[in-house]
Amino acid sequence: VIADNVGDNVGDIAGMGADLFGSFAEATCAALVLCAQSPDLAPHFTAMGFPILISCAGLFACFLTTFVATHISPVQGDEDVERV
Repeated sequence: VIADNVGDNVGDIAGMGADLFGSFAEATCAALVLCAQSPDLAPHFTAMGFPILISCAGLFACFLTTFVATHISPVQGDEDVERV
């Protein structure tokens, strides 16, 4: 019973992560399509690059926080975890 509940929770979290990534990718693609179809924005590379720049900034922030969490301030024991 416990393993079944853990499996359900893991599946739910993985599904939410996949949904979040899908929404982010779709929004980026939609912004690129709008920029490409706009006669005012299409000639400017900066307008086309802005959605990609936002995606790259998110990846950089993810890598930075992962590095901080694993190398600078790792959890060594239960006392390192903040209690609510």
